[in-house]
Amino acid sequence: MNFLKKDNFWLGLAMALLLPLPLYGLFFGLDIFMKSTGLWHGLKQPENIYLLSIIGNLLLLKLTFVKWENPKTGKGVLLMTIALALLFFYLFFKP
Repeated sequence: MNFLKKDNFWLGLAMALLLPLPLYGLFFGLDIFMKSTGLWHGLKQPENIYLLSIIGNLLLLKLTFVKWENPKTGKGVLLMTIALALLFFYLFFKP
């Protein structure tokens, strides 16, 4: 886990790109499980799972900027988070 604390822009980009993947799987599985048990009727807009998985990068931003004090890594995480959010709006809200 020591390599995660290195101050590297490319490491920040990679971490911010890879973190939403397991979060998407977790939220998607949770949505399916809740639908099957009857506790939840499912999301009316399934693209919100994608948006929720991007929000996980906010925790990563706090870790890199505040706790680990790695500004280069934090800039990479911030850039990838903004790119993923813009991709979300482009894919789901284009006219």
